[in-house]
Amino acid sequence: MQSTRTESESSFVADSLAGGMLMMLGLTLVQRALGFFRGIWFCRMMDDTSVGQWAMAFGFLILIAPVMMLGLSGAMPRFVERYRQAGQLPAFIKRVMLGAWVGGALVFLAMAIAPQAFGWLVFRSPSDNLLIASLAFAILTLFAFNFTLDLVSSLRQVRLNSIMQFIQGVGFTASSIVALAYGGGVVSLLICFGGATIVGMLPGLWILRKGWGGLPVGTTPLDSRSMWKSLLPYAMALWTINLLTNLFELADRYMILHYTAGGEAIAQAAVGQYHSGRLVPTLIGNIALMYAGILMPYLAADWEAGRRREAVGALRRTLMIATIFFTAGAAITLMFAPWIFGTLLQGRYGEGLRLMPHAFVICIWGSLISLGQLHVWLNERGKWIGCALGVGIVINLVLNYLWLPSFGLDGAVWATVVSTGVVLIGVLGVMGRLEFSIDLQVIGVSMLPLALFLPPWTSLCVSVLILGLMPQARLGLVRICRDQFVGRLMGLAKPAV
Repeated sequence: MQSTRTESESSFVADSLAGGMLMMLGLTLVQRALGFFRGIWFCRMMDDTSVGQWAMAFGFLILIAPVMMLGLSGAMPRFVERYRQAGQLPAFIKRVMLGAWVGGALVFLAMAIAPQAFGWLVFRSPSDNLLIASLAFAILTLFAFNFTLDLVSSLRQVRLNSIMQFIQGVGFTASSIVALAYGGGVVSLLICFGGATIVGMLPGLWILRKGWGGLPVGTTPLDSRSMWKSLLPYAMALWTINLLTNLFELADRYMILHYTAGGEAIAQAAVGQYHSGRLVPTLIGNIALMYAGILMPYLAADWEAGRRREAVGALRRTLMIATIFFTAGAAITLMFAPWIFGTLLQGRYGEGLRLMPHAFVICIWGSLISLGQLHVWLNERGKWIGCALGVGIVINLVLNYLWLPSFGLDGAVWATVVSTGVVLIGVLGVMGRLEFSIDLQVIGVSMLPLALFLPPWTSLCVSVLILGLMPQARLGLVRICRDQFVGRLMGLAKPAV
């Protein structure tokens, strides 16, 4: 099965891993800063009801886009190189695109048939057709953007991937600031999001169109049955994990929206208050996800080379250091939180300020889950992550149902704290069964975020004390920066093949 061109002669020459990774890190940090500024601006310019509507709309966007893809586009990075080398990549992409668009068409058909049902589900406002139409527009653009981004990533165009996301983020931030300054609302934000997403997609479409004709062409036609037999199990597993992860992330907000007494406006305002309290804590989760994505290839390289002890040791140090520094950073943020909420947010989000320690605990534990599950994936036992998330979702829903009517936002937040803790225990338990030592150090450090319920100065002192008592964590910080990031990254500066 020979192709008519070698990869070096074909289009889409892969970026070097080092150059692409450094560019991605730089642009990602800028995007996170823009995202934080954007979140503050939204809370400042809109009332808590509108902020709640936006939080639910954006959450639904993040949830539904991978659901519509049926896991197919997310599976492309695993299979693109196989079919590229066989000279069958155009046929492979066309079939994957057709399957993904079938899933997308089903969702759009459902929204067209029952817009009021979607309005009730997302906003608890079944009669606002303009809001649903703008949401559908944003979903369509995000669907196309994600497919293009996954294809670009599959072809190892790391710089292009970063540029697309950067353009989308900057475009949305700039356009949304203007829209809100001139009196726009959630509908305007959704339109701005869709427009910025289209603009962000253009560089990817241009490069794909330019290089498509240079792809190697094989002499053997693609066997569709064999392709789907390999692709579908992987895609379905990925789809399930993504769905469970997003459902777990959004379960508390949906329960707040639909089980808060007093009508849709009060419920949306409650979501807005909760959203304001998560503005800074969410950054911790984003940092953890970014670092997990960087760390995984290096852990996998050690794992496949037989250096499993080194991989486990590196992950252990990462978990301890991340917990200590995230908790210390959260404590420092809580010291300045009254100024942030009183000045930047004009004192309109008192409930968000009060619930911020809970949000930090949730997000730090969520970060530990994101990092800890790397060990489970290395052992190819990803199904246990799905089981832990499934149990967490059920507990979250049940506790919200029981506590929300009596305790309001406090009940919802504590339900999420408890369910996140259960998922963390589940992940640590699976790690322990897969040759990861879960000793008193790991357990104690994992419980450290609970110190954030104490006064900020106390929790900061506890974090510093824990760091001082753990020389392994101090030395591990230097070692991770040297070996896992700078040393290895620079050592991979040759072009990827």
